[in-house]
Amino acid sequence: MQRSNGLRITAVLLLVSAIAAPLRADGPVLHEYIPPDPVDDLRMGATTSDGTMPAAIDTPSGVVSAPAADKRNTPSSQVAYGGNATPDSIDASYRIDRDTTRPDSVRYDDPFIPAVTPFKRVYAYDAVDEQFELVVHDKSLHHLELGGEPRPDEDQFYGDLLVDVAPSLPVRIPSVGPGARALVARVEPAMKFELLRDGADNWFLMGDARKRVRLVVELAIPRAVFGSDFGDVSWAELVRYLPPLPPAAKSSAEDVLRAIGVSQNERPRDVLGKLVGYFRSFSPSDETPRSTGGASLYTELAIGKKGVCRHRAYAFVLTALALGIPARLVRNEAHAWVEVFDATRYHRIDLGGAASHMDYEAHSSEHQHRPPPDPYQWPPGSETGSALGDQAASGASNTPEPSGSAGVAPSALPVPAAPSAVANSAPPVSQESGLPAAIVSLTAELHELRRGGHLHVSGSVASEGSACAFARVDVGLRDFTGVEHWLGALSTDDKGRYDGRVAIPFELDVGDYSAVASTPGSGHCGASVK
Repeated sequence: MQRSNGLRITAVLLLVSAIAAPLRADGPVLHEYIPPDPVDDLRMGATTSDGTMPAAIDTPSGVVSAPAADKRNTPSSQVAYGGNATPDSIDASYRIDRDTTRPDSVRYDDPFIPAVTPFKRVYAYDAVDEQFELVVHDKSLHHLELGGEPRPDEDQFYGDLLVDVAPSLPVRIPSVGPGARALVARVEPAMKFELLRDGADNWFLMGDARKRVRLVVELAIPRAVFGSDFGDVSWAELVRYLPPLPPAAKSSAEDVLRAIGVSQNERPRDVLGKLVGYFRSFSPSDETPRSTGGASLYTELAIGKKGVCRHRAYAFVLTALALGIPARLVRNEAHAWVEVFDATRYHRIDLGGAASHMDYEAHSSEHQHRPPPDPYQWPPGSETGSALGDQAASGASNTPEPSGSAGVAPSALPVPAAPSAVANSAPPVSQESGLPAAIVSLTAELHELRRGGHLHVSGSVASEGSACAFARVDVGLRDFTGVEHWLGALSTDDKGRYDGRVAIPFELDVGDYSAVASTPGSGHCGASVK
């Protein structure tokens, strides 16, 4: 029996039978269109029409189809990569800025299937110069070999992107993560091309003509890079992977390391956990740093624990390099994070500080990549990159969806029940921030859902009768034991309203659940209290 305020998550087995019936009594059907089925394509080992890559791949997000061969309906808004983004262009080095406020909204484009939002890897920096700018230590380009088969320990992706190429000029393109391999690559229209990478694993495409092309790739990458423990390696093993560090940077970083309280007296993996916890505890700030640049700005950001994603990643990389841990800052147009090397592989680590909302150009995939669990703890109220990605995958929008569009799988039958409204009662002041506590209202459309489907939720966030604009709303399911399972995050609009979809995890047990929502607060509203 289903509770009135709950969701029944059930496993659904579909049996599909195709019955061919004649269109006319006087003759057989000569041709019948059968829609593509990625599961069937995977089972039968089907390939794309040109025979270059599999028609479907199996991913942690489910079975996904290869990019369509016909790209005549490419959206005019789709981002084209390349242009002036070359190994020696102005953005080949990175100078940290002094704007430590949290952005309300960022734009983002993801050309991968499944989408890696917001962790599309565009710019990576692995060294520091005399001016305290991050740079690429080894800019020499090396040929990126094509071919091979995916391994059992790898995640697979398709890439489908537009690139503006120029004769013999390497132009920057995104990748899904460190150590990715390109199994297959083709360009349309056909031309001679080469894929290249530099010492920080930035990717480039070089062609023999000036034109805009469509690049379609099949990728494989070790799943461990997205979430696994740092290897139990010694400091002596790591030192040969470190780039030279200018004396001024080394001296400043030593001051920061003393303030944090870490040193080489502990094993690298233990120190790394402390560094991640420290830099994840940074906070955005509306107060502009007093320092204007160089050592003083780095020290103020690091010791003051001030800034958003790019400030955390910048200060982390400089600090880690001085300590003896090879590290990179990685960024795109919406987010920044770090990668650390344990002499075996680079590990992607998100330090938080993400924007409140993402304006997402979702032209490629409805599937969001599902990485392994994060091996490090998050402080309460963190603005994580994963939450920003889940918000984009859920289809969060300031435009309300039509009634009944809850993203339910077509095979799942709705349960005739009224929507449930749940409000979090809260005291007038948030214990954490001292701001007036927010009250979150939640309306969830009750359906029988499949794992991997979506739940449509809407509501509002207010504090002392005033709307909480551009606040993050965390949505979850509470099971009968009281344990909450986080599903994703949405963002309120300028009137404090939110409306969107969150995904039901594949690993969620079948059972009865209640929908819950909370907020860590925003600039003028405190956190809600459960």
